[in-house]
Amino acid sequence: MRTNMARTLYVTVLATIYTLIFGTIVLVLALTRPRSTWIDQAIRQWARLVVAAAGIDITTENAAVLDRHPHFILIANHTSYFDIPCLQAVVMQPLRFLAKKSLFVIPIFGWALQASGFVPIDRKDRRTAVRSFDRAAAQLRVGKSVVVFPEEGRSKTPEMKPFKRGAFLLALKAGIPIIPVAIRGTYEVLPAGRLSIRPGPVTLIFGEPVLTSGMSVRQKDELAATTRGMIEGMLRG
Repeated sequence: MRTNMARTLYVTVLATIYTLIFGTIVLVLALTRPRSTWIDQAIRQWARLVVAAAGIDITTENAAVLDRHPHFILIANHTSYFDIPCLQAVVMQPLRFLAKKSLFVIPIFGWALQASGFVPIDRKDRRTAVRSFDRAAAQLRVGKSVVVFPEEGRSKTPEMKPFKRGAFLLALKAGIPIIPVAIRGTYEVLPAGRLSIRPGPVTLIFGEPVLTSGMSVRQKDELAATTRGMIEGMLRG
């Protein structure tokens, strides 16, 4: 227990330092050179440093599938705060998240998120949630890829919660592929409700793309069921 708490304190201190440094870099670049590729390089480097500090060893399966499409929507299961940095650390394409609104009020970190195109979402307010998905669509139009956790928050168990429809409507309206992602291991590192970090392996398994071109928005439930089934299958191994 003491070892885990020491690790947690160590990660917290380092993550704060990394966030101040790279958050400032991203903020300045986003305000002065909004199209610079250095923005995504800085975000990726921040994620890799945070993941390394936590003692996470990431492996990927079928990651080459990402290279088949210039941009896409990643749909993933969500059990830990480390899901986001793990994905940011390995995906080479410009990647933006729909993230809970409260993150955007954190000095430096939240400002950098806002300036670089991450999308705040308040799922309790349907009107603002709809606007958030419109903003996500705008990121797709400028060539960014978007990550959505359709469970709307971290699951407190390894089992997935029900999927909401917003991500699938977004994919259907944009006509771009969904790439399902199964994240294994982050629940053991830091599950919802636990404060101590336990270093360990994490595996990101990328599924085959689900093409949405030509599908109707009326097929959103079918699309959600297909994507969920793929993630469940990959989690089971």
